[in-house]
Amino acid sequence: MDNPSLERYSRQILVPGFDLEAQERLERSRIVLVGCGGLGVPLALYLVGMGIGEITVVDHDRIEASNLPRQVAYTETDIGLLKVEVLAERLRAMNSQVKVFSETGLFDTDSGGDLVAGKDLVVDATDNHEARLAIDVVSRKAGLPWVMASAVQMAGQIVAFSKEREEGCYHCLAPGIDRELVGACARLGVLSPVVGAVAMEQALKIIAILTDIIPARWGSLDVIDYRNNERRTLQLTRRSDCPNCSMS
Repeated sequence: MDNPSLERYSRQILVPGFDLEAQERLERSRIVLVGCGGLGVPLALYLVGMGIGEITVVDHDRIEASNLPRQVAYTETDIGLLKVEVLAERLRAMNSQVKVFSETGLFDTDSGGDLVAGKDLVVDATDNHEARLAIDVVSRKAGLPWVMASAVQMAGQIVAFSKEREEGCYHCLAPGIDRELVGACARLGVLSPVVGAVAMEQALKIIAILTDIIPARWGSLDVIDYRNNERRTLQLTRRSDCPNCSMS
């Protein structure tokens, strides 16, 4: 690592357990981030700021005025523009050492295979249950771990799935497409800091997985109620009849 990089990342390298080796692991990591909204924006900002090696952001949506309170990389002049293009531009301006790629479109079982090829981790930052099912299938086929998060009103959920899926998978947790969960933020609302808080916890989980600074808790679903300041952890169990877990 050269001197400018050492200076740039000096504060995090000083953290016990996050040393020079961990920083170099992070710089070698390549991820796909699906969703450039309330979760995806702060996630991308922090991961790129910390010096992840490569990030591909995926989204099909355009910026709307209702996005601005929580999708803090966007401004009023960006309304109407594609989220992936604007976010990728901001990320490149933040850290020129990071390779940033953008893909406009939906992540599904048809497009997903090419998007995750050669990557180390897939990250869900959508508000779309159907997209999560697709991420689960595609990452399972590719032998990749992935991290899911969701936020609505004053609550959030976070869980990480290993590449082996010994702990089960997202299909075990939520086997069907619940139409009530699709686009929940737009219908049920969400407080902007809640999305940011969930994204920060998701970012810490991602960094832990990529750098091994702490053991990964695969299949542990963290359920957070910010209104009542309560947190529960539920351990996922593998369903014997799950078609995704039984894939060869």
